[in-house]
Amino acid sequence: MRLTYRDRPVDVAPGETVLDALLRAGVEAPCSCRAGQCQTCLHRATEGVPPPESQNGLTPAQKSLGYFLACICRPSEPLTIAPPDDAGARIEAVVRALEFLSHDVLRLRIEAERFAYRPGQFLELIAEEDLRRHYSLASHPEEDPFLELHIRLHPNGRMSRRLKADLRPGHRVHVAGPRGTCFYEGVDKEQPLALIGAGTGLAPLYGVLRDALRQGHHGPIRLYHGARERKGLYLTEELQALAGMRDNVEYVSATLDSGGDIAALALEREAPRVAETAFFLCGGENLVKRLKRDLFMAGASLKAIRSDAFTPASG
Repeated sequence: MRLTYRDRPVDVAPGETVLDALLRAGVEAPCSCRAGQCQTCLHRATEGVPPPESQNGLTPAQKSLGYFLACICRPSEPLTIAPPDDAGARIEAVVRALEFLSHDVLRLRIEAERFAYRPGQFLELIAEEDLRRHYSLASHPEEDPFLELHIRLHPNGRMSRRLKADLRPGHRVHVAGPRGTCFYEGVDKEQPLALIGAGTGLAPLYGVLRDALRQGHHGPIRLYHGARERKGLYLTEELQALAGMRDNVEYVSATLDSGGDIAALALEREAPRVAETAFFLCGGENLVKRLKRDLFMAGASLKAIRSDAFTPASG
């Protein structure tokens, strides 16, 4: 049996695990327990299907993306594999549209051929070799001919200045990915969904919402969106219209300048059904950490909480 690891062939002896084959070949593959428990040896199959037993303990989203545990994986077919944080090869993309959604949030639409993704994942936008940022996807691959990103512009941010001052429709950039497991997978169609985020955390939640509806989700869906100021909310009319057309969709917004705390509001409203709800949390690190902690303390299962915490870029 043969593996391909980052374009490098690696032979696997009969009965040998992927981890042992990588280490024997001189690959510095991380590992610890070697018993499929700690997940230190997590890898992803980009081609081929890993054995089901090598995915024990992983989330439905991880399984659907081909993740597996190398220490207990004895492949029965050739696999092409990569480390879990490998963004993959970058591909060229063309800028199609730029539009302000609020005073400081820019909607960027780009086209990139052969870029497969799940709504709610994120990609790496590469404007220059040393200018890269991660942004979540608000688009849906089966409904939109473009990739849509919601980007908060910072006065002193390099990418912000580049996007605002230089990029125009027709210009070329590069993207790599996708990455992330915060998408609609492993959810019962009758299960309540709570999508909670702030700022541009709306982007992945919007993608998840659209995907859930497209897949025929029947259970109640509550979308909570918060911002510091009223002018920081965006897509408000569109989301209110969507909620008006769907009996199972509710849109709730709150802003700090009017005394509203979206996290506190969502926690209070979700408390009666917290144990049965699937949660999607997106936004700043502090918000996501607070929500995960408080939802867990209120009785939510960690397996029912999917999250995408945004980390500020340097420079």
